[in-house]
Amino acid sequence: KINHALDRELSLYSESEFIEPLKYSLEGGKRIRPIILSLAAESVGKIDDNTLAASCAVEFLHMESIIHDDIIDNETMRRQKEPFHIKFGYNTSVLTGDFVLGLILAISSRLDNPRITKDLATTAMLMSEG
Repeated sequence: KINHALDRELSLYSESEFIEPLKYSLEGGKRIRPIILSLAAESVGKIDDNTLAASCAVEFLHMESIIHDDIIDNETMRRQKEPFHIKFGYNTSVLTGDFVLGLILAISSRLDNPRITKDLATTAMLMSEG
């Protein structure tokens, strides 16, 4: 379900120059964070479209952090393949990370839940601070 939801989110931006880099970045991930969110939602009710959308936002935030972190750490390998900045270059990497933040905002705006938006923003800021 989560992979399908991620594909659905990306399909909204199929004309973007970042679509192929985004797909590459999602390859091979374990989806631990969205799975935890979905299990928590299931334990108190059910997994609905809002849960899946929020799960996508969490996975995209993780993706964005990996893209930027690999640049900072000058990684040469990620998940047994080239890290994003080596495959696509530094400029595309930084801009894709920025695009992903826009994706997260777009998802958050559809959820109509200010707490989710606040939690995503706080998490992004805390991650940036280390």
